[in-house]
Amino acid sequence: MRTKKIALNMVSDILPYIIIGVIGLIKVDVLIKYIGDVGNGYYQVINQIITYVFIAQMGFSDAVIYSLYKPFAEKNKGDINRIYSGSRKIFKIIGWVILLIIALVSLGLYFFYGFEDGYRNSSLICFIVISVSYLISYFGKTQTYSAVLSAAQEKYIYNLVFNIMKILSDILIVVVVILFKSLEAIAIVIFIVKALEEMVMRMVVRRKYKWLKEVEDADTSMVKMVKDLAWIQLGYLALNNIDAIILVAFVSPVAVSIYTSYNFIVRYLNEISSRVERGAVYSFGNVFAKKEDDKAEKLFKEFNVLFIIIAFSVCITFTLGIRSFVNVWIGKENYILGYLSIILFAVALFLNIIYYPLLAVVNAKGLFKDNKNHIFICATVNVVLSILLVKPFGLNGLLLATALAFFVNIFLKMNVIKNKIIESIDKRRLATEYLGLIALFIIICVLIKPLEVFILHKGFGFMGCILSLGIIFIVVTLINVLIMCSCSESTRNLLKRGKSLIKGLKKH
Repeated sequence: MRTKKIALNMVSDILPYIIIGVIGLIKVDVLIKYIGDVGNGYYQVINQIITYVFIAQMGFSDAVIYSLYKPFAEKNKGDINRIYSGSRKIFKIIGWVILLIIALVSLGLYFFYGFEDGYRNSSLICFIVISVSYLISYFGKTQTYSAVLSAAQEKYIYNLVFNIMKILSDILIVVVVILFKSLEAIAIVIFIVKALEEMVMRMVVRRKYKWLKEVEDADTSMVKMVKDLAWIQLGYLALNNIDAIILVAFVSPVAVSIYTSYNFIVRYLNEISSRVERGAVYSFGNVFAKKEDDKAEKLFKEFNVLFIIIAFSVCITFTLGIRSFVNVWIGKENYILGYLSIILFAVALFLNIIYYPLLAVVNAKGLFKDNKNHIFICATVNVVLSILLVKPFGLNGLLLATALAFFVNIFLKMNVIKNKIIESIDKRRLATEYLGLIALFIIICVLIKPLEVFILHKGFGFMGCILSLGIIFIVVTLINVLIMCSCSESTRNLLKRGKSLIKGLKKH
């Protein structure tokens, strides 16, 4: 049953996201063409600011999920309803806090931020409406439903609704941007779709969990975890979402537009990997809740192999093809970055992907305090180095800072897993393995440059570029699997698990 649910969660998360990615490519292209580099730059910065505004959630969703693991493992409906009721109360409080922050940030942007001519009012309206759109799920039930479904290993229900709404939202954004060429139109679309998402989630979950209800003796004990989770959320934001803000402050909105075009692809590839990681978290969470710790090491090794294969396949394909892809996608010469920038993008992505199995184990075990400390250190490294390096080295300095922060994060996580979770792991061997993988990837990136130049100047059209990248990805993946199978028992076990997942999906 666990295997079936993992399969459903991953498939429902990943497959629709591929469609979202395709539509997203069209959306970015439309934004650049119809509202311009400057308008798109402001839109991307607005999204980053909104991300920071919602730090007021303080990772509360993760606390609710962790609190629900045990009741769902024990099928204790009474405890589930108490935690559900408590989380509803807290989400509403958080919603009011966020609303206040939105008001304060809006005033700050209006009086103190130096918008270029003609962008002040439209940017502010866009910020306010989109921010309020996301609040619907806090005052409504979507946030709580998502946590319940995640803990029950039935996140695929939420994934289905969310992804359909995301696809609808992106399609409508493309249409209204072409028709109206305004940031305000984007905001209105997002508001309408978020309201629709709330309505659909209520109907779906009420049918699935007829026994789920609010009770008087609500359990709000999960709030105790929020202190650590808040720092974690803030740290992740500083680690992953500070670059655009630093670029607009030290360089220009156009630089942000160029950076976010590449980063859209990086985020897309990373998000697919992250969705595989979520399946791993639920799996480890279930193992720990049932006190089956003896299975954890085997599971970790298998997931570690999986993400190594993903990292090499995705990042080599990215390195070889991203400049050619941007050339046919955006079609602007100033958007073609140097090869060194591409390597730094790829290295940061590679480090982030191989980090996911470590993160899954730590999160599933509920070691939020350790994670908080790690993220705080890494975020500090990223912010300080980014500010120091962006002026002399521009975008390359920013990317190098991010890669170094991810590198630090990997070794911090590895230490806590060895010391507190899976003590049987050989830390020295694991450290050597990670260092070897990173070094090998960098060497490969340098060696394949002649192939990258060939692809870049081949003159592929859009579909030709996609086809060539697809072939490269398949070939690299097959080589990875063959090499790993020959030297790793965990890889062979992983393939067996994969066959089991496929059978589980067919039966379901």
